[in-house]
Amino acid sequence: MKDWEYNELFDAIQETYEELLDEDRGYRYAKAKLADEFDNLGKIEDVIVDTAIGEIAIGHEKVFVGRIEGITKRLSMFNPQEAEDELTLEEIKDLSRRINKVIEGLRNAEIDNNSSAE
Repeated sequence: MKDWEYNELFDAIQETYEELLDEDRGYRYAKAKLADEFDNLGKIEDVIVDTAIGEIAIGHEKVFVGRIEGITKRLSMFNPQEAEDELTLEEIKDLSRRINKVIEGLRNAEIDNNSSAE
């Protein structure tokens, strides 16, 4: 990964999410803004971003159906071998475990059909 270390990116996303929550615009806005701020960083970075946002999303009562579909689709296409040049074996194992947890969590999430980010 060019500009980030594995855990550093997860930490930056969580920290930015908490800062966005402090703006009192709600968790929907914060998740939408995260997806925008951490967009197109690189192939593996984007998988990490989707995983981190997915981890945040499954912690909420409801998850917007579009977010469920998008994250699930992208994470389902993750091939651990594609990350071998950028992540350590331990990081790949951790990421794979986290991806599986997010996909399962989103499958069981209550669907929110309201697309409003506010």
